[in-house]
Amino acid sequence: MTVAVPLSLLEDIFRLLYYLDRLGGRGDFHKYGRAHRFADDTALWELRLKINQLQPQIVETYLLTVGDITDDEKRDLREWVASGKSVYDNPHSLYNDSGCPMDFINGCRLGIEMDEDLSHFTEIEPNDIDWDDELPF
Repeated sequence: MTVAVPLSLLEDIFRLLYYLDRLGGRGDFHKYGRAHRFADDTALWELRLKINQLQPQIVETYLLTVGDITDDEKRDLREWVASGKSVYDNPHSLYNDSGCPMDFINGCRLGIEMDEDLSHFTEIEPNDIDWDDELPF
């Protein structure tokens, strides 16, 4: 049986799984005076295990949604995910118009573009900034 899932729903599912995985690894339940129940510990452990097992499929599905990926981008993505980070986050902390973190490939591409020519993204020219001035705060 073939099932079609809208890309936006799939991304939301993966973001939720990533969030739940990060939430499960916090370890701050006792810090706030909350007692762990054994069933909760087991459920979170099982969820983390299932998410880890899904990572290769998540990466492969994500790669299908991004066009013209270079070998360097694939390698960087696999290193990013292997370090425990999500395909739906980027090292430049860039966000899309909806306020969500940009995905890895598009975030990296935009980050590189911003590094190369900042004038497309701001009205302030880099040469107009006096880096020797003291900060106003």
